Amino acid sequence: MGKPYINNAVIGNGSMLGCITESGELIRLYWPEIDYPQHIEKMLTGFFGFNNNTGTIWFSEGDHEITQRYVEKTNILETSAVLQKLNLSVTQTDFCLPDSPVMVRRYYVKNTGEDNIHLGIGLASHVISNEIDIGCSMFDFYLDALVHYRHDCCWAITSDIEVREFQIGNNPFGAVWERKLNGIDSIGMSPDGALLWDMGILQPGAETGLTLHMTFSTSLNELKKTALDIKQMSFDELYGITKRYWNNFFSGFINTFTGNERIDRIYERSLMLFKLMSDKKTGGILASPETDEGFTQCGRYAYCWCRDAAFITRAFDEAGMYRETERFYEWARNVQDIEGFWHQRYFMNGNVAPSWGIQIDETGAILFGILDHFNYVNDIDFLKRMWSAVEKAADFLIRFIDEETGLPCPSFDLWEERMGEHTYSTAAVIAGLRAASEIGRRLGVSDEKTQKWLKAADSIREALEKELVDKTTGLFLRSVRTKLNPWGAEPSSNTVWITVNSKGYSRDVTLADSRLDISLIGPSVPFGVFEYDHAVVEKTAKKIEDALYCSKAGGIYRYEDDSYAGGNPWIVSTLWLALYHIEAGNVQKAADYFKWAVKCATHLYLLPEQADKNDGKACWVIPLTWSHAMYILVLKGLMKKAGKHIFDNI
Repeated sequence: MGKPYINNAVIGNGSMLGCITESGELIRLYWPEIDYPQHIEKMLTGFFGFNNNTGTIWFSEGDHEITQRYVEKTNILETSAVLQKLNLSVTQTDFCLPDSPVMVRRYYVKNTGEDNIHLGIGLASHVISNEIDIGCSMFDFYLDALVHYRHDCCWAITSDIEVREFQIGNNPFGAVWERKLNGIDSIGMSPDGALLWDMGILQPGAETGLTLHMTFSTSLNELKKTALDIKQMSFDELYGITKRYWNNFFSGFINTFTGNERIDRIYERSLMLFKLMSDKKTGGILASPETDEGFTQCGRYAYCWCRDAAFITRAFDEAGMYRETERFYEWARNVQDIEGFWHQRYFMNGNVAPSWGIQIDETGAILFGILDHFNYVNDIDFLKRMWSAVEKAADFLIRFIDEETGLPCPSFDLWEERMGEHTYSTAAVIAGLRAASEIGRRLGVSDEKTQKWLKAADSIREALEKELVDKTTGLFLRSVRTKLNPWGAEPSSNTVWITVNSKGYSRDVTLADSRLDISLIGPSVPFGVFEYDHAVVEKTAKKIEDALYCSKAGGIYRYEDDSYAGGNPWIVSTLWLALYHIEAGNVQKAADYFKWAVKCATHLYLLPEQADKNDGKACWVIPLTWSHAMYILVLKGLMKKAGKHIFDNI
């Protein structure tokens, strides 16, 4: 079954993550980590009248009037629909309990018609199943519940009203549609099943409700214990626990109040999203909930990138989420490769995720981020705990040098598209080595080691100015010795053959790539290799603004001729330029870009990866954690430089 690409809303608790469409369909549900495994293939809830022939109306399918909102300052989602054919108004409330492996779903139903309706509710559920890990189902009479189970996980769908009918396998979705389930078999090697409830006679204007609990465990006996405990609690108790948790969530963090409701709502939503995207067990940070399991449009998103995390943890620190930052760097220390570098991306459990090449900027960014966090919290014990990782990484970076150019050896760029020696990656390595040297100094490590790293950073900086600045235009080059065509011969005659690994394999590469790219701001912001008013930085920033601005919808493209997902302006690239303007003192220009990003947020105050180049609406990945991080950084930067009055006209 195909899934929608867009996750309109997310709920969770750091170990469970649910993704919900704009019509209220639960399309992805992860546990016990926020990236794996995903359990839901398909789940639908239907409403019908036993006393009429209208048929079953699926809540999340059909031409309904639908509204959706988060309960203020919570990750509790409400989706309301008017089921006109049945004269019913239905509100679906979804949330995950803060400290239990349980998702709660509540239906409030009101009869808006003039006639009685003998109301029935049916649910059909299909668990992920494959040849290696067969999904099976049973009806558990002890729990009065549908139970799905696989090799290392089981979960139950219980309710606060007794189940009238059930069915295992044999097209349960069709059975709910026909309003008659066949429960002769109570267990089977089938990934799907269904439940049906008799809600009784609902008179005109009357209301009723049904609460569902989706409880997870690694064993059936533990599942039964937990599910039974949850069943004994009322919905009001469960709702109250969750609402209080999220309302109290903000008390430990830095409050930012601009007086602009939309700006403040996005800020609050960002912090609550950060909590959902930070894995409770490991500390890994999820780039985004998955959007494309089948690799049909991209390389997938439900992983942790150290690059994104370096920006995200700075946003954590700006918001006062210091513990989340520390837990991430503890995670990074634990997953570091024995050689000293970090791989392209990881699962939350620390295993290497599907990858296609080292991206050396990530190793530099981790070192930069460790020192950055220390500058917020001034915790010398944190640096002590990080030292072994810092030492290994810095030693690796000084070995990872192209002897011919003096730059870091070819690796993939930050957009993961081109192998080469890149300006952004080079700046990250310089910043990382400088940070490592400073960390060593703070810890009283011998000058010989720290000076070695600092000397290497200075040498690479000289190589950057020599090799990565176009002497004709005075602009940064995006890359040198870069592979523009990964599938064959280079499209240019300006090429050279280079050896790509220690086994002697070689390939042709283009000598220089002069395309403008927002990452060319990187040597100044965030890495500080050059000041914002350095001649090359200033000239490059001006050229980027002229060339990459989207004249129709606003915003800044990633780079010239970007075609990914339609080639749209990105929140990250637009706010990156805003950060540069804040550094340069151009606060009004930065505020203008920030205003554009504010407009791009969804009605649930979530920020996408991209905005449509024609109409500016949120598109592709929703939400993107990096986008929310950049939002926090620009908001805080504007507040510090200009005060909250800068937001009066946004």
